[in-house]
Formats: sequence, structure tokens, C-alpha cells
Amino acid sequence: MPEWVSQPSAVFPSADYISSVGSATSRDNAEMKALQGLASVFGQAVKSSSVASQRMTQAKAEGKVATANVSAFSQDILRTVDVDSLIGVETKEFWFDGNETWYAVAVLDKEKASDIYSDLIRKNTSAISAFVASAESNGKSLEAYAALDFAEDIALENEGHLKKLSVIKPEVAAFLKDGFPSPKKLHAQKAELSKRIPICVIVEGEDGSRLASAFSEAISSLGFRGTLDSGERYVLSAQVSFERSDATDGKTTRCRYAAEGFLFDMESGQKLCPFKISGREGHVEYSEAKVRAVKAMEAKIKKDFAQTFDACLKNFEAK
Repeated sequence: MPEWVSQPSAVFPSADYISSVGSATSRDNAEMKALQGLASVFGQAVKSSSVASQRMTQAKAEGKVATANVSAFSQDILRTVDVDSLIGVETKEFWFDGNETWYAVAVLDKEKASDIYSDLIRKNTSAISAFVASAESNGKSLEAYAALDFAEDIALENEGHLKKLSVIKPEVAAFLKDGFPSPKKLHAQKAELSKRIPICVIVEGEDGSRLASAFSEAISSLGFRGTLDSGERYVLSAQVSFERSDATDGKTTRCRYAAEGFLFDMESGQKLCPFKISGREGHVEYSEAKVRAVKAMEAKIKKDFAQTFDACLKNFEAK
């Protein structure tokens, strides 16, 4: 039995390395356990890479956000272990006991990992500065809001890198800590900007004013301010409709409802965030069916449109 199986620090000194040994009945599972053990050193819950935001994944692929190469690991490992916890990590050795157990030792070279994380933090700090500058140059606009929102996401990414670096090389992490704005600071800056971006809400059709209030509430949930001033740069325009339909049993009357529209940028002429909301409610009396339909539409606007609007902002082209 190699010495590292029972005492990895004897082979990989703790002053220079972080190591973890995993054992299982298969070589692949032994490696997986060793890597999971190493990831746990950072206090990270083992997670699937699929939970990473789509925007961040795309930004990394396009080089807008710094990332490190961990392609040496299998897809099974990348799906199971937090990718950032694999930066600077190698599976150094395997050993089979000749009976039924495989052993693997995963090792993180502190010096190498420190250099990689420091480089990622510096590059991302530069990206944050660029997005903040973009927000400042775009004034009171959704583009500026989106830029700050993206800067906040990158700052969260950097904060994660910094936490790992503080385990690997605390003195280096302390040196870099004040070099970039915190996610909380950027979130506050974004929230302050959204208060200064009014959005005019115009809803045409039956119960338009009541449903306009629902749209305004959805907008307000993201920090923006709904208004009736049609002179604003951004106008949310929606058309609502209700339609009666009787069930074949003759006992139920249904009310179909629909809302369709978009957010119009009066300055650029662009139609943003197109949306559709629809459904139906039933009752013996059509009047009651319609009352239910209006309530259902209000609920969908407050929830579904708010989510659509948020997703739209996150999909703005990051410049």
C-alpha cells in the first residue's frame, strides 16, 4: 500500500498541497470521491454545473468572463463536482488493493492554484470595471441596468474565487480583497438606478386600468417605477381580451383571457421583451367566469410577466 493511501500529507506536504484520498470499488468512483473530498475543503456543497446561469456560461465561452481550463476531467466529474473547485487540481495516483477496492489521491498545488485564482480575479475585476463604465455612459437606461446586473454577477463569481483563494493562500486573498467592488455594492447601485427609470404602462381592452396596476406591480417588484406618463422613454404596451365559450354540456360557461404586448424603447424604436399571457376560467354564469379570469390574469401578470421582464433584462447584449 502506497504511503499516500493512509497518510497523503507525508507524500504531499500540507505546506504546499491540499490533498484528499477517495476509495471505491471502481477506479472512476474512487477518483470522484477524492475530488469531492477536495472540493469540500472549500466549504462548498457539491453541485451540478447545470445550475450555473446561462448568461455566465455563455459569457465564459465568449471570453467576457475569465475561466480556467479543467477539461482534463470527465463529464461525470464536471457534472458532479463544482467546476471552480477543480481549478489547479490533479488526480495524482491510483492504487488497487488486489481485492476489490480502488484508491485515488486528488491534489491541489497551492502555488499553482493561487496563481490561477489571482489571475481570474484580476481579469474579472477588469471586466467589472468595463461594465460599470458602460452603465455610467448609458445613463438612465435599461442597457445601463443590464450592465450593472452583469457586473454584479461577475462580482459574485469573483467573490467565490476569493473565498477559495483565502483557503489556499490567505495572504494573497487579503491583498486582492479590496481590488473589486462587492456584489452588495453593485446591487445597491443597480437598485438605485432602477428607481430612476420610469416605465409608462398602457393597457388597452376591458379592465385595462385594473390590469395596468398588475403590470405596474410586476415592474415595481424589480425596482422600476410604473407611470401613466406617455412621454417616458420606455412604454409597456399591452392589449387584453376576453372571449366567452360555452361547454358542450351546457352547464359551464368559460371565459378565455389573453394579454399580449411588448416594451417599447421610444428612443431607439426597439420592441423589447415581447410577452403573451393566456388561460381560461369557468363558472355557471359568464359574469362570474370573467371575474375569475381577470383575477387569474392579474396573478399571471404579477408573477409570469415579472419573470419574463427579469429574463429579458438578463438577456440584454452585454457590451
